[in-house]
Amino acid sequence: MATTSGSAVFFAAVALALALLAAPVRAQETPSIADGGATVEFPAGVTFTVSAESSVEITDIRLRYTVLPDGTAAIGQPEFDPSTSVEATFELAGNNPPQIYLSPGTRIEYHWEVSDAEGNQATSEIASVFYDDTRFDWQTVSGSNITIYYYSGSDHEAEAMHDVAREAVSSMSSLLDTEVEFETLIWIYDNTDDMRPALQARSETYESQVITAGVRVASDTVLVLGNDAFDTLRHELTHIVTAQAGESAFGTLPAWVDEGTAVYSQEDAGGFRSAIEDAIDRGEVFSVREISSYPGDPDKVNLFYGQSWSLVSYLIDEYGEEQFAQLFAEVKSGSRIESALEAVYGFGQDGLEDEWRAAKGLPPRPTNAPDGPDPQDDPQPLPSEDDGGSSTLLVIGLAVGVIALAAVVGIGGIWAARKAP
Repeated sequence: MATTSGSAVFFAAVALALALLAAPVRAQETPSIADGGATVEFPAGVTFTVSAESSVEITDIRLRYTVLPDGTAAIGQPEFDPSTSVEATFELAGNNPPQIYLSPGTRIEYHWEVSDAEGNQATSEIASVFYDDTRFDWQTVSGSNITIYYYSGSDHEAEAMHDVAREAVSSMSSLLDTEVEFETLIWIYDNTDDMRPALQARSETYESQVITAGVRVASDTVLVLGNDAFDTLRHELTHIVTAQAGESAFGTLPAWVDEGTAVYSQEDAGGFRSAIEDAIDRGEVFSVREISSYPGDPDKVNLFYGQSWSLVSYLIDEYGEEQFAQLFAEVKSGSRIESALEAVYGFGQDGLEDEWRAAKGLPPRPTNAPDGPDPQDDPQPLPSEDDGGSSTLLVIGLAVGVIALAAVVGIGGIWAARKAP
């Protein structure tokens, strides 16, 4: 019987170990990424470019991006042919509601992720792109956390708008006991043809009926038509302040509170005042519950804004600014408008309507008046396509009644749009 000595076994083990060490071992290689940057093609959108290489076939490329300040994180997957060396592009649409709408001033943060066939992954550094309206040569006036963008008119006009913006944000922040600590962007357009591509795309019917004079397109951005549209600017900037003071993940302002406060900020209520005065004379006004959301009838737009302004004015004049600010705080904390009114004023929507009607010389509220949304239901906003919350100041066109511009002091009817996801 054959035997093996201990020394022979030892030398065999050593030989095997040396052989294993001498065998080539392929290291795990991380794919390399080269971010090709982003190209703004306003209003079409943004094109992102990337190239990547790996020792084995690249099988997956993803663009992770966040639309700031209001958007959520999303993923884009470009089409490409798997290979060890690839180039790819991803096109992010700029105006494709309700999926996405990018307003001038939008910031997009992004990075690329690449994976190969063996599961090796690589991630590029975070980069950002500023989505501006590349059709024009924009000039700026900045200060006090407010930046004016303009391409027409004089520097003096832009500075005057900047002064009005500072005063509006300051006064309304004081009224609502809040602070706007972030940078506010204001884009001023010279005419409707220039401004229309920057707005959310809407139906041809809508476009034929209204002209947009101002709109809050994000929590920090407004668009304004005209270099001297001071009341339009005050109105839209107030929406930035009202959102800061009264809206959160827990609470949303009813339409009459938000828009009534915006009109209250104007130096001249214009056609809105006339609309509510005429309606009071006729005895044909909304119930408070009806205007928790925006009217679907364009012919009622001026009355909606006028009555919203009248209700807000009544609360401030009768009960003071401090309690009005408390109403916003209650809503922001999660209270529905019914309980918020009761907590601050001791009455709900019906009680407010009764007091307001009496103050305006109207008979008691009809018991068969339309109730509108239930007081415990969230107010339903007007459908909108933008990423940020917005409110649109509109001049109602000839197709909806030939409303004279002079009657509304250059502002006309306002159409409102709330914040979309």
